[in-house]
Amino acid sequence: MTTVTLNEELWDRLNQAVAPMTLCYQCGVCTAVCPLNATGKSPSVRKLIRSAQAGLLTGSNDAWLCTTCKLCEFTCPRGVPIVDVLHALRTVAFSEHKAPPRLEETLWKVYENGNPWGESRTTRAKWTEGLDIKEALNGVDVLLYTGCASSYDPRLQNVAKAVSAMLKAANIDFGVLKTQEKCCGDAVYQSGEDAYLEELVAENIVNFSKTKASVVVSISPHCFNMFKTIYPKYGATFRAVHYTEYLADLLDAGKLKLTQPIEDAVTYHDPCYLSRYHGIQEQPRKLLESIKGIELLEMSNSRENTLCCGGGGGQMFLEAEGERLSNIRVREAAETGAKTLATSCPYCIQNFEDSIKTVGNDLRVFDVAELLAKSVRRT
Repeated sequence: MTTVTLNEELWDRLNQAVAPMTLCYQCGVCTAVCPLNATGKSPSVRKLIRSAQAGLLTGSNDAWLCTTCKLCEFTCPRGVPIVDVLHALRTVAFSEHKAPPRLEETLWKVYENGNPWGESRTTRAKWTEGLDIKEALNGVDVLLYTGCASSYDPRLQNVAKAVSAMLKAANIDFGVLKTQEKCCGDAVYQSGEDAYLEELVAENIVNFSKTKASVVVSISPHCFNMFKTIYPKYGATFRAVHYTEYLADLLDAGKLKLTQPIEDAVTYHDPCYLSRYHGIQEQPRKLLESIKGIELLEMSNSRENTLCCGGGGGQMFLEAEGERLSNIRVREAAETGAKTLATSCPYCIQNFEDSIKTVGNDLRVFDVAELLAKSVRRT
């Protein structure tokens, strides 16, 4: 017979962090709907919640498997903030030196280089060369936050260029922080290292305030989520928006003119951090449908029921186990008959393009901004 000792101190810490976890009555819906079931490597979400309720820190790595897609929360009959509970478990695990080594390495790269890939700070703004993009520290109305992925990945730099082209076409006074831009802190937050997160966020808030910008437009939904939900807890007062929201408003105001038709059958993938976290579903579709010649086809799992690409929750920096969620998603996209899979998240693009090579279909992957850039002209 195994004896388990309950840790009352741990229970107090978890209960203070996420008291609503006590609402859980162990129905198991969260475990049943977890998209990772399809990969053969799914955490027992119900077990993790029960462990937290009892003040137990399990020895398994299940809390680190979660992609934080929030599908479980949307189906939970009791409204338990499941992702917050898992974050609290990760925070405790990190404090006890039980985080995955790969995530600890990622944190050191952010600390030393300002990005989770350990790339040089001096090359962060290389994508802006020849584009006449303002240095935001000189003062701008809108700060375009590029993000680590779109700053360093040559493929994703095209997305940063496309968003910049849209803002220029609408005559928006914007700029970027160039080499002064640092990681938004999403990778730090997902690891549970809250002490360094506070330091990083405070530094970013100071830099953002120096630009005088009242609006921060993000390319990545993960950065947008940090700015929208986490930064205000540390005193941020700027308005955070995702670029699809911002461009949709510009389109409605008549400041963007999409004149060049694109004949294509397109299906749109809703990133979890836009659709389920913030309800941003119609704006990307409005942008795509405003391009003449595009036929928009919907996947069976869309909007709030979207299937996660597998990149959230720090998974971009960990080794995937079992079949990748992105493999399943590109198959769903191909079933619509679309030729192009569009999305609005750098992680989704990276995962889908890798999976297409594995799955072997001929889908093209574009960010919404890249398609807009083909259709817009400066007014």
